[in-house]
Amino acid sequence: MRWFVALIFLLACNFFSQEINAQQIADTSYQNPGDSVTISKIIIYGNKITRDKIILREIEFQQGESISNQNLDSLIIKSSQNLMNRSLFNFATITKEVFADQCIVKVDVTERWYIWPIPIIEFADRNFNAWWETRDFNRLNYGIDLRVENFRGRMEQLNFIVQVGYDKKLAAKWTIPYLTENQVFGMSIFGGYQLNNEIAYALQDNKPVFYSPENGYAQQWGFGSLDFTFRQKFNFLHTINLGFDDYRFADSIVMIDPGFNYQQAEFGFLSLGYLYKQDFRDYKPYPLIGYYFDAGLLKQGLGILDSEVNLFTFSFVFDQYINIRNRWYFAYNFSGQFSNKTNVPYFLKPGIGYKGMEVRGYEYYVITGQHIGVFKSNFKWEIIPRKVHRIKWIKTEKFGKVFYALYANLFFDMGYAYNKIMDPNNGYANQLLFGTGMGVDFVTYYDLVVRFEYTLNKQGNHGFYINLVAPI
Repeated sequence: MRWFVALIFLLACNFFSQEINAQQIADTSYQNPGDSVTISKIIIYGNKITRDKIILREIEFQQGESISNQNLDSLIIKSSQNLMNRSLFNFATITKEVFADQCIVKVDVTERWYIWPIPIIEFADRNFNAWWETRDFNRLNYGIDLRVENFRGRMEQLNFIVQVGYDKKLAAKWTIPYLTENQVFGMSIFGGYQLNNEIAYALQDNKPVFYSPENGYAQQWGFGSLDFTFRQKFNFLHTINLGFDDYRFADSIVMIDPGFNYQQAEFGFLSLGYLYKQDFRDYKPYPLIGYYFDAGLLKQGLGILDSEVNLFTFSFVFDQYINIRNRWYFAYNFSGQFSNKTNVPYFLKPGIGYKGMEVRGYEYYVITGQHIGVFKSNFKWEIIPRKVHRIKWIKTEKFGKVFYALYANLFFDMGYAYNKIMDPNNGYANQLLFGTGMGVDFVTYYDLVVRFEYTLNKQGNHGFYINLVAPI
């Protein structure tokens, strides 16, 4: 919802803009007679806040290094992609000037605006489409999400959330990507407290059923986590996570559904997780070329606290993005999640319909199971290739220099949730589900993606949906 206002603003601005041309690599007319050049100097422009060492960390070559001309062009493209995928810049252009066997590399960046007091206007549902079924404006959350990005010019992030309305939340996070001088180790700390007026406690016809007590809150949730990261190479990341969760539920929910939480009103548990990532996407918010892979292990309940759960989960994601020819693209995704327990509290049950495990056409539904697999595919055509514009009346490049692109796509998704416990209200489990349809994606700066899609699923249900993230 908060991005919708930004989208309207951006479209209006384009009427008053003039097109400018952008180049990722520019080579001077000076020709090198040899096969390789020596990087004599790397010059950085445009970084008023970002420190040079943060930018140099993403450059895949160093000053004084000898590189063949062909490899240098390839590394310049990769370095530009690295810079854009750090979400620090709206534009990052790398050029080279070759004199005999010497090369000067120039890095020109346009920094983003880094301090965002973003108004929170959202609905207390899994997604916009789930809210649209009821259109109940009483289920509105509002507040401020204060984001300080690139804090101290070191790519650090501060995040403070103060939310009131239907659900109340207070949270803070500090991410430090580089703790050491060699910029390999990092960490983040996150914590907060949330009060929910209602919670989903069961399924009916594969749709969540909600409970709200007459007095007090349905759920009180305190949480905290500490992450340690290791990024030695450009495209690989290791993360170790130590977390703590404390859930307190209304006593009355146990009487309504004893199976919801083992007839316990309180749960407190520690968790330990590991996540490995490979990321070779050209542009992380909306990739067109490359691939992404991650695999993670999570143990919830370490046998230390009295009211702990005991759940072990393995998950993975693989995405690939292919340029078929010219403006035609194809992308597909495999993702899966496997857990060791049949009986777990409802609020910990994995399922199709939650973040990362969606099947288009089932936006209104949740299909729970111990083991879940999802396949997604997108065949798209670039209606409007990426265009860069200057908005004359906005002086700062942080907002005055914008890009946008528009894509039409056909898609086909499949999903399967295996559940050992047969439940007529979870009837979509243990069967292959699929959805197909067509849509239009609008992409612009500040990682904004807006999707408009029309879908048809296996059961014959169809509808129009709006989403604010890339489908794959």
